[in-house]
Amino acid sequence: MEYKLKLKSKKLNSGRFQVDFSTNDSAKGYYGYLLAEPETSVSEIVNKINRHLTAITNSERYFQRNLFSLGNRKVNSGRILIFKR
Repeated sequence: MEYKLKLKSKKLNSGRFQVDFSTNDSAKGYYGYLLAEPETSVSEIVNKINRHLTAITNSERYFQRNLFSLGNRKVNSGRILIFKR
């Protein structure tokens, strides 16, 4: 499922970018933050956000993956926070 996203970004002192995003869908409204490297393209950022938003629809599996795999997570796989309105 593709979500309509509203994006804002801010450059941090580290050189990375903090991307603030929100969905326009009032029934499944989400918002969140993503930490991106300077060389990351906008399409990669949008794809990552959409991938996480699609996965969150199966919330039990999505949250369990995050809770039980803390030691096994790839360093670059995180850096995203999603909240439900």
